[in-house]
Amino acid sequence: MRKTVSVLLLSLFVSACGGSGSDKEEEKSVTEEHTSTTTPPPAEVSKFSAIAGVYDASYNSDKAIVLITTAGQYRVFDDLNDSLGNNKTCYAKPSATTPNSQYDGLSFEFDDNSRHFNLKDANPSLAFEVDENDKLTYIIYGGSITVGGGGFTIGSAENKVVISRQKLALTESDVLDNQCQ
Repeated sequence: MRKTVSVLLLSLFVSACGGSGSDKEEEKSVTEEHTSTTTPPPAEVSKFSAIAGVYDASYNSDKAIVLITTAGQYRVFDDLNDSLGNNKTCYAKPSATTPNSQYDGLSFEFDDNSRHFNLKDANPSLAFEVDENDKLTYIIYGGSITVGGGGFTIGSAENKVVISRQKLALTESDVLDNQCQ
């Protein structure tokens, strides 16, 4: 009986181990299917990512924001969620009196030598300077006024420029998806 049990166990062990070529064929095809899927390439990082974002451009009780897109475009919006905009929760195209409206629609270009993102055709000039790690260090207005921290407001009541280095928690899609109709 002991021999019969030993032979039976040995037979089960050998059959469980396989040894037939058909299992390897299945294993190979599963491996081939797995390796044939391609991983999509990582999302391309915008050359404007160092400055892209939403910035506060409010002046007194008139809320406004600046959106620098990942394509390097400078967009200005009147945030109507204030008493002047009847507390609407949307972003409107700038009027002539909206801060920074003279820059709306202009685009940035990068100067490798100065490490400045210069706003093309801006009058007065506006540039964002980044360090070697692409961290925003200064905003240069009119070629001479430099903002290294905080912000500043300049101009008359009709033509205001509000510059701030601090990005808001809003994203580009938050603004573009909530434009006033």
